[in-house]
Amino acid sequence: MRNGCDICMPQHRGYSIYFKDEQSIGQLEKYFRSFPEDQWTVVEDKLYWAEETVFFDLLDYLEAHMDAEKVLAVGSKRTEPQKDMEDMRPIATFQLEKQASWIDDLIKQRAIKTHYQPIVTVKNQNVEVIGHELLSRGIDETGTLIPPFKMFEAARVRNRLFALDRVCRLESVKNAQPATDKLIFINFIPTAIYVPEHCLATTFKLIKQLNMKPEQIVFEVVETDEVKDIEHLKSILRYYQAHGFKYALDDVGTGVNDLKKLNDLKPHYVKLAREYVDGVSTDPEKQSVAKSVLEMARNIGSRPLAEGIERPEDLTFLTDIGYELFQGYYFAKPQENPVERITLNDDIKT
Repeated sequence: MRNGCDICMPQHRGYSIYFKDEQSIGQLEKYFRSFPEDQWTVVEDKLYWAEETVFFDLLDYLEAHMDAEKVLAVGSKRTEPQKDMEDMRPIATFQLEKQASWIDDLIKQRAIKTHYQPIVTVKNQNVEVIGHELLSRGIDETGTLIPPFKMFEAARVRNRLFALDRVCRLESVKNAQPATDKLIFINFIPTAIYVPEHCLATTFKLIKQLNMKPEQIVFEVVETDEVKDIEHLKSILRYYQAHGFKYALDDVGTGVNDLKKLNDLKPHYVKLAREYVDGVSTDPEKQSVAKSVLEMARNIGSRPLAEGIERPEDLTFLTDIGYELFQGYYFAKPQENPVERITLNDDIKT
């Protein structure tokens, strides 16, 4: 069983490097010797081991001066450099890992900024902010924001998904203070949680330290396309609920989060996917999905929420058929400080 999502320390990475056939590696030995001896070693003839920093530094040199298809590598421990030799692959395939290695520093430094997007009710043109979804953005060395898809893409390449998910979750809890008088929606990736009792321990501890009320926190399931074990997901959700928290299911209406799964998980909040929200006022197929999700949510006692509202006519349609909770750029984009009041244009009739 893997433990780790609340340990989440960067692994000490190294690589075994093997030079096939009759390649001259005499010059390469001099190159290796430019690094401290505790960062590399000669395992046997044509087989070296090097720490990741050394290996990455060598990649471009190896591709330029040797037959890259005949230089193979595999991740390994210094103490077991020959353990996974059958999994070796050409060094060119490691360029993605090299390019994504910046995510390790971001996780270590917790270089995360939280943005807030309001969740609202709309009645008779009166908008009430009832909660906020807390959205994580990375920060690079120049202070520029890194979009979440780029962070999580790099984390997947580096096998650091659980670590990034944990850091984002903890930073969201820590930064929720300006909006603790309302519901707080915090995203989590189920595949990053192996054993809820262990993986969520520091999250729950921080919530308690900050005197936040569990009933105001909604943990939102994202990336469920990767969840193959629904029973495991249900065990996580039961664990949240047993501690007084609520949970939401994102992107409902898509093939991944179909109505059967919705009925099986019975979330407290159901988010109609934005692809069925944008243009729903004129699209019969989207209208059918919106109505089906609404009916199912009511049947299982969930509160339906339409996300991705950008057009007033879509808001009007969804309000007319019974939706009460909304989120989207029409009300406010994610921003550094939580929005407290929103006023609709006079020409909107809901």
